[in-house]
Amino acid sequence: MDISTFLVTSIHDMKNSLSVVNAMLEDAINQTSDHPCPARKPLDQVFYESQRITDNLLQLLVIYKLGKGLYPFDAQEHHLADFTLEATARVAQLARCRGVNISVVCAPDNYWYFDRELVLGAIVHALNNGIRYTRSKVCLWAVVKDGMLEFRVEDNGPGYPARMLENQLCSTTGINFAEGSTGLGLYFSLRVAELHQNLGRHGTTRLENGGALGGGAFVMTLP
Repeated sequence: MDISTFLVTSIHDMKNSLSVVNAMLEDAINQTSDHPCPARKPLDQVFYESQRITDNLLQLLVIYKLGKGLYPFDAQEHHLADFTLEATARVAQLARCRGVNISVVCAPDNYWYFDRELVLGAIVHALNNGIRYTRSKVCLWAVVKDGMLEFRVEDNGPGYPARMLENQLCSTTGINFAEGSTGLGLYFSLRVAELHQNLGRHGTTRLENGGALGGGAFVMTLP
């Protein structure tokens, strides 16, 4: 067995174990939801960190499968309003813990073709980042502009540092130990967007500062 197969198998095992831990943590959190508990806030934080590790492991597995041509890309038509509600539901626990208000801007009758699991992973990652760095608000936009679907995750935090805006989502951004960043989530999102192609156009991703909330904005467009 070569080293890549060994690593992928190990990642898969770790992901499965963490999924069990996450389920137990969520159950413990739900049991403390009806009465004050001093352990509630650190328990919420532990749940968030555990879930974040699980998501990172899933992203690694998907990137590996994409590189080997093994991922079963499946673009189907999805109701955008339902999709955005599902994405925000995935981060609702963390948002409540941190006192962050999450809003959605999406027309009620819009549909689009994309791989649900891939795009959901990218948008949930962006929402988690927004909640982590915002002051109080995060907004998910899903709008159709110029024949493209545009997802925007905006916050009212300090915005992205100049280094990230200059490098954008290139694979050479590198690891920042001070910030605890590997760039994995952004690279994953870039690969997800580029897989979506139609009529000679492909998906894109970018980072911005400003927007409606004045903080950072992650943008993904899909043809």
